[in-house]
Amino acid sequence: MTDRPPPEDLTARARIRDAAIRLFTERGMEKTSILDIAQAAGVSGGLIRHHFGSKDGLRKACDAHVFDELVRFKEEMLEKGHANPGFIPTFDARQLLFRRYMGRGMIDGSDAAAEQFREIVDGTEQYFRETGLDVPDPRAAAAALAGMTGGLMILQDHIARALGEEPGTHEAMLRMMAAAGHLFTSPLATPEVLEKARAALAKYPRKE
Repeated sequence: MTDRPPPEDLTARARIRDAAIRLFTERGMEKTSILDIAQAAGVSGGLIRHHFGSKDGLRKACDAHVFDELVRFKEEMLEKGHANPGFIPTFDARQLLFRRYMGRGMIDGSDAAAEQFREIVDGTEQYFRETGLDVPDPRAAAAALAGMTGGLMILQDHIARALGEEPGTHEAMLRMMAAAGHLFTSPLATPEVLEKARAALAKYPRKE
């Protein structure tokens, strides 16, 4: 995938959508007005209402587009990875923006972000069960893993700055992913310590 937008991005509707994605990512939906989006897209506020009905309708269109693009990107990466085990994904500007958008959506309460999170949890839980991994509570483990990886999206700008990298860049994303991968494959605690922790947590009373 490249930075060059697809042909439909030459249309006014697509310009509006892309301007809204950028502004919603930078400011959040509540602090972004129809006028802000119209000015960024070079159109009138009336044209935005004509295409999307309202700011909420525009956000839903942005959510759907970003979600579809991230799924497509994931499928492309899986296909290329299967064909070439040494393949390293390239995170272009559009993909980095979309990931930041979904991270912002998780904070702002986007329905699309919530749905994506549930789908990730469902898929991860299914993977745990089908592979027979020794996971005491597959659903909770899947949710925790999705939360940790989702947190990387939400906090990626802060992480990049902590690493001395420029936020929103391919280099920052690769360092973050490499570090996360190391932690996932190289636990910081031994199995014995983890078992003691699980046993201690199991003693805590649960509310009826």
